[in-house]
Amino acid sequence: MNNSFYEDLGALWFAGDRHAIALLRAETTARLNYVRELLSKENVQKPARILDVGCGGGLVAAPLAVAGFDVKGIDHSGGAVAAAREHAPGEVSLTYSTGDAYVLDEPGESFDAVLLLDILEHLEEPARAIQQAARVLKPGGLLVFHTFNRTWLAWLLAVHGMKLVVRDVPRDLHVHRLFIRPVEIERMGANEGLFLRDMRGIRPRIFHKSFISSVLRRRLHPDFSFVFCHSLAAGYLGYFSKA
Repeated sequence: MNNSFYEDLGALWFAGDRHAIALLRAETTARLNYVRELLSKENVQKPARILDVGCGGGLVAAPLAVAGFDVKGIDHSGGAVAAAREHAPGEVSLTYSTGDAYVLDEPGESFDAVLLLDILEHLEEPARAIQQAARVLKPGGLLVFHTFNRTWLAWLLAVHGMKLVVRDVPRDLHVHRLFIRPVEIERMGANEGLFLRDMRGIRPRIFHKSFISSVLRRRLHPDFSFVFCHSLAAGYLGYFSKA
């Protein structure tokens, strides 16, 4: 797998239509809506503490802080953390630092929610990240995840399909063998005393004019978007709760 390219993204975290990170920005809209929805449904009151593991440029962490939550974002990439800090909104409860998903430098039972969005499929040992997330969750806390299923459809969309809609896709951005089947992630959570509460699929809005335009130009159209679906065959989101 290739995680080194995150170091040099800089402003591409926030603008540009030719790099694969533009797809992450487009998908973030749906993922952020999902997080907001479940925080409301589970009555997680502001200013609850949220840890965003693998925060990247802060695309999820910053809006949650603006909404009134107390957010900490960590990422293994110093370049990503620097970009997140540079674009951090003022006068909110938001901090960023470099960190290791396998060894979180946080006290046990100290966060109301932990986010593992678009990180597990980049790890050789995702169960270790889930174990650490469970450790720092308060009783009743939520662990939210997003990853890819290890299927031919996910291979087609998340490994090769990206090259159809943007020009600049780093080699080994996604590695199919690291994708995680839903039954596997459910087992990882159960091993840490977590209870699966929801799973739902997410996919690009195919056959929409924005998708077709992106394919024809190999530049992401501004209206390119992702939608939730019943099928978990490609990407999927979900969350656990801690007893």
